[in-house]
Amino acid sequence: MRITNEVYRLRPLPAKSWLERIAAPFAAALGPGAYPLRFSIVAVAPDEIVVESTVVRFSATERYAATLATIELLEPRRKTVPCAPFVAVQIVPTGVRCEFGGFAGDACPVTNLLASAADVLVTHPNAVNASELNEMAANVLYVEGKALDDFLLGHLGLAPVVANRIGTFVDPTGLEYLDYVIHALNAAMAAGAIACDAYTILDDEIGVRIEWSESGCAVGVVLRPETVLDGVQLLIARGAEAIGGVSVIHGVTREMFAQHLNGEIPNPSGGVEAIITHLISKVFRVPTAHAPLPYYQGLKGTDTSNPRASAEFISMPHYYCVLKGLAKAPRFVPIDDLDRCPAPLITANNVGAVVVPASCLGGIPVLAAEYSGIPIIAVRENATVLHVTNREMHIDNVIEVGSYLEAAGVILALRNGIALPSLTRPIHGARQVTSERSRTTTD
Repeated sequence: MRITNEVYRLRPLPAKSWLERIAAPFAAALGPGAYPLRFSIVAVAPDEIVVESTVVRFSATERYAATLATIELLEPRRKTVPCAPFVAVQIVPTGVRCEFGGFAGDACPVTNLLASAADVLVTHPNAVNASELNEMAANVLYVEGKALDDFLLGHLGLAPVVANRIGTFVDPTGLEYLDYVIHALNAAMAAGAIACDAYTILDDEIGVRIEWSESGCAVGVVLRPETVLDGVQLLIARGAEAIGGVSVIHGVTREMFAQHLNGEIPNPSGGVEAIITHLISKVFRVPTAHAPLPYYQGLKGTDTSNPRASAEFISMPHYYCVLKGLAKAPRFVPIDDLDRCPAPLITANNVGAVVVPASCLGGIPVLAAEYSGIPIIAVRENATVLHVTNREMHIDNVIEVGSYLEAAGVILALRNGIALPSLTRPIHGARQVTSERSRTTTD
């Protein structure tokens, strides 16, 4: 099993939605024995799109091959009927230098604002994790990004829980920091009443290394993915219901970190952390999140000029935010198993809006929302290194707004059934709709 970052230039098929246009060409380009852990359209031309993807390649005889063989993009399930409660989804892509969410938990305030306008808000760890801080509101569901994709594609339901028992894996390269990790676990149990008493040191170094994509996004590779999966399997066998992990991320330099602090480039380690959790989420379907061991503590210096990065400086293991998020993260129920789950589930039928940076409309959450006709609220002020806007995508159900303050207003209107055209001026009056036959007869 190996993980690589790949670029594809695809010719979309003629179809109504982007998902229908590109899923089959993308799967064909991947070939057999490949699963896309991450995927995004990064450029659009009249007859071609550019896709960047992190791909895990495997042989049919490998232990985890069976769970990696199904590509959810190929069989999406449409939202059928709107259901209560009203759920909004907040997307803050990793590794793209978001103005809100590109630093340690600095998207948490806007996430809580959006949550105040919805019954439930679903987001991924990147939006709220801030080293020792995680201040997400009580109605925020903490869902790893791969599971969030599959939720919007109609393959998973979310089952809210009272609590999870968390198992933690530790990269053996970072054993000099093991005491800090254990202190974080013990403090979470003693002060936070979180069930997180089990941890395992992996059998081998994971080999987590950063890379940069052609479009300037922070991605990465994991040299020994089976080592991670074996450790997770052990923790689940010992009773873990959610999985956290800490590992050393190689390749970050002092210059890179300084550029990140200045807002010039994405967080170098953000993308590769998502690769680790996407792999766990795909294979085991459990709540999961990751934190970097403080391998670059010496790279940070003492720069305090950027408040958005300050959470980085007050933590050694960067891990308590993960424990707090996973403590009550919802469990995942495959849609085919709904009859086996007596608890009320949240599904794509509950989703009334997806909020995303306006320049990142090429990811799976947006493509899934377009496919199901879910309103997509595109926020211009959350700028990124990408330039995939609705000017290129031409998606009918995109609602573009300037700020998260406006986005919260749109969610309030949608949640309360207030027609958006009634809130703008001028109001266009009723228009007659005619059939093709009527137009032909009139002519």
